[in-house]
Amino acid sequence: MTPRKSFVLILNARSGGSSAGDEGAELLRERGCELSIVRSGSPEETLKTIREAGDVAGIVIGGGDGTISLALPALIERGLPLGVLPLGTANDFARSIGVADMKAACDAIAQGALRSVDLGAANGRPFLNVIALGLPAQAARELTAERKRRFGMFAALAAAPSIARRRHVFTLKATIDGDTLQARCEAVLLGAGRYVGGFPIAYEDLDDGKLHLTVCRALTVSAALSLALSTLFRRLPQDDRILERAAASMTLETAVPMDVAIDGDICAKTPVDVRILAGKLRVFAPATAS
Repeated sequence: MTPRKSFVLILNARSGGSSAGDEGAELLRERGCELSIVRSGSPEETLKTIREAGDVAGIVIGGGDGTISLALPALIERGLPLGVLPLGTANDFARSIGVADMKAACDAIAQGALRSVDLGAANGRPFLNVIALGLPAQAARELTAERKRRFGMFAALAAAPSIARRRHVFTLKATIDGDTLQARCEAVLLGAGRYVGGFPIAYEDLDDGKLHLTVCRALTVSAALSLALSTLFRRLPQDDRILERAAASMTLETAVPMDVAIDGDICAKTPVDVRILAGKLRVFAPATAS
């Protein structure tokens, strides 16, 4: 019979967080967890590992949002709970569920503290946090693995000149519950998560059954800087330069096909159909996250 605290721990072999991953493994063992550790070198290996996992209490993934996001198809297929060791740069999903601290993450896993959270699906692909158009998508393109390794949480600042050069205004058409929203904008975020790049974007919890759309209208340089300060001080929802909507499904269109970043990776073009996957993923996490 499989022990109650038996887990498969998948560590991203290509990331720079191997020592932190080993630390997390040791913390879990100290809390009575039995681990089968796999150092995965590719998304395909991660998916195969999850699909072939036996009778375990859950899958623990040590990595960032991109690593976890690519594992979602297999996690959904197996229906296994997910534990997160926050080894990424911004750890947006870990922040959203309240396990951005390594010890808190290991406590939740060892204690079996389970809750269900929403996911999104963009043109059928499941995602953790957010899809993005405009400036955030350009940022995703510029935030290379090398920049993240060198600058960590400050990688976006290092890439700012390159991102600014690509800045442009576009017209978004969003179909929301049969209604149409059209706006000239520079940035669009749509998702179920609460953070992007470590900064808060929405304050509902991850089980409200809705996608949250944030549209940043076309701005002057000074207005963009002001908006950045608003974001840092958690004032974004009250800023009149921002349009917000919430619904269970939306379609986003642009006049010319544009890159769409899904959980930080450019992997789609507009138009994109997005829907909520309510309560689709069980995670080891506190009942609520601050």
